[in-house]
Amino acid sequence: MKNPSRLIAIFAALAVNHGAALAHDFTDDIAKYNQTAGGKKLDSKEAIAARVALERSQGVMEQADVKMLLRIRGLTNAALRELGEQPAFLASEMKRVEMALANPKTTDAAKLAKARALYQPLLAEKPAYDALENEGVESMKQALKLIESAPAK
Repeated sequence: MKNPSRLIAIFAALAVNHGAALAHDFTDDIAKYNQTAGGKKLDSKEAIAARVALERSQGVMEQADVKMLLRIRGLTNAALRELGEQPAFLASEMKRVEMALANPKTTDAAKLAKARALYQPLLAEKPAYDALENEGVESMKQALKLIESAPAK
């Protein structure tokens, strides 16, 4: 890419503007983790494993968010444009595409075919996103269990 700082700015704008659409908010979990960690020996085997699980959890969720915001949203919006609809910024984007495919505003066969072709990858991408989100949630649960089992200071 010619201008990596532009990509970073776009990425940051997406995160800020679509924060409500992000996968799972770990704010409460991280607060609980930090509160629990405050009374634990942080160089213990359990505490180190908990920190690794916490970092992995956050990384998986960030990856899921990127997938949702960039890949799924890009495919969804392209399909909606082909169907004569405005790009979507709602959690119900896939449902909007399904409804637009069922009752298209356009009669252009080429646009309908392209929209159907764009919709197919969405069917594969969404379960992958869901799996990443579930993995992140499970990793966060593991981090909380591990930090709770760490020895006290």
